[in-house]
Amino acid sequence: MWLFILAKFFSPQQTGAFFIFVLLTGALGFFQEVHAADGTTRDELERQIQKLEVEASVFDAELQKTQSESRTLGGELSTLDTEIKSRQLGIQRLTLIIKKAALEIQNKTLRIGNLTQKIEKNRRALGAGIFLMYLYDQDNSVVALLKHRSLSEFFFGIHNIERTESHVKEALNDFKDERIALQKEKDELEGFEEEQQDLRALQEVERRALAQKKQEKEEILKLTKGKEALFQKLLQLKKRDIATLRTQLFYLEKTGITAEDAIRYADLAAKRAGIRTPFLLALLEVETGKQFEDGVISVGTNVGTGNWKVDMYDCYIHLGRRSAAESEKNALFQITSNLGLDPDKLPVSRKPSYGCGGAMGPAQFLPTTWLRFSNRVAELTGHNPPNPWNVEDAFTAAAIFLADSGASSKTADGETRAAKTYISGNPRCSRYICRTYASRILALTRDIDKVL
Repeated sequence: MWLFILAKFFSPQQTGAFFIFVLLTGALGFFQEVHAADGTTRDELERQIQKLEVEASVFDAELQKTQSESRTLGGELSTLDTEIKSRQLGIQRLTLIIKKAALEIQNKTLRIGNLTQKIEKNRRALGAGIFLMYLYDQDNSVVALLKHRSLSEFFFGIHNIERTESHVKEALNDFKDERIALQKEKDELEGFEEEQQDLRALQEVERRALAQKKQEKEEILKLTKGKEALFQKLLQLKKRDIATLRTQLFYLEKTGITAEDAIRYADLAAKRAGIRTPFLLALLEVETGKQFEDGVISVGTNVGTGNWKVDMYDCYIHLGRRSAAESEKNALFQITSNLGLDPDKLPVSRKPSYGCGGAMGPAQFLPTTWLRFSNRVAELTGHNPPNPWNVEDAFTAAAIFLADSGASSKTADGETRAAKTYISGNPRCSRYICRTYASRILALTRDIDKVL
């Protein structure tokens, strides 16, 4: 409306010039980085994190070295001290990483707000430009000539129209780019929120591991009374000690899978896929613990308390990811149809505070991911069709995934790549969540290896 009024009282060149001014000023944006409450910047947090990671790498090297050495009482106590320090350092590091992630989320939220305002300003300016072009188009050449006081003013008006057309085209391209940038910022924000939630869950897993190591040290000192002979006897008793393994498989047991079944089916799956049993158990334990601390999993024989429609399909639709919603829904219906099951009555992971749920069974595979491995699971287990809620089938699917991702090498490097792939899809993932996740799994693998 305001541009229509301008067109009534001002010359075309004045109106066009005013539009160009609005268009250019509407394109301006402002962004200032948010700092932590104590004034810490992201760069300062990054430096602190890097320092702790250097210290952690020293502890990891010590633990790798002692793994192949003969176990003595002195060596065991020294190893436990190193592991306790490593876990304490890990918790400190995660605290800083979570703090940094919170800053990233605040900054992303601010950027999204600024970009949204910028898009709205440009949208209005673009609409004004299109309306101005409409007004120009209403006049034929004779009328347009008569509206000007001189021929030079007439030609100047034509030049102004051309400039306006050019700016409208540029604004259209900018508008498209800004919409793409906005969606990218939103996707990255969701990624930061997901990572922060996973980091918080892993921090709780680390805290439990720290408490467990302290308790283990106290028990060794109490049972051995500082005598090597008693320690060696204790080592023999610890082999295949279900009670000890129960402390290592705390989260898996909370899902309703007994330690005996976990060992049995992990052994079967690992041997079938060609990976190490301790590594498979460790990954499933950490993965379950991560989801459990995030509130996705609850106690029960079936993993998950969510519903596919609410926590998966509707969630994806709400996020504007209709293609993913349809893909996961169709895959789920295919799986349940083959099994003769009602999808409405089957548990999946609940929607967390970020992203969407819908993961199935002990291995927590999404329906589309499960279908990638179902034929190979059927070949190895003889269950056709395989069932993602069945412990044997789920463990086998996880083992195949890990073997394909590098764990078949049975080396620390291969297992690290496999763990990173399991959480991110990228064996070379260098994000904090990937490194922390893989580190916790390898540490737990060493613990389980001692008693298997």
